[in-house]
Amino acid sequence: MIYNLYIYNRSGTCIYYEEWNRKKPSANLAEEQKLMFGMLYSLKAFVTKTSPKPIDPQTGFHYYKTSTYKLHFYETPTCIKFIVLTDPHTPDLREELKKMYSQIFVEYVIKNPLYKLGTIVKCELFIQSLARFIRALPSFNS
Repeated sequence: MIYNLYIYNRSGTCIYYEEWNRKKPSANLAEEQKLMFGMLYSLKAFVTKTSPKPIDPQTGFHYYKTSTYKLHFYETPTCIKFIVLTDPHTPDLREELKKMYSQIFVEYVIKNPLYKLGTIVKCELFIQSLARFIRALPSFNS
């Protein structure tokens, strides 16, 4: 089951957030978004420093799992970060996150002449296409 999605720009600002099957609403979404980015920043640094081998950013850290959720992570070459929280039994969504970036974000946000890089995403075609893509995933309601 997919709970929510965060997209961050390279400076750590959450430029898009959506939730679908989240059971517990956030008391303070802005604070949660900052905590999420800080936790990811720290976790990436920890994984990089403690790994016995050099970490390739494209194949390194891409998810972690707790007893209540699984965090899926994809960072683009331009440092845009996609984070999806799911049920802990959801399979790895790395390939789906790559498609979300290349087939939806690039097409409807980056190529949109009205979009200013790094700002909050409000592109209606992006929002609609993303919703269709997420809802079509086998793990959306499982």
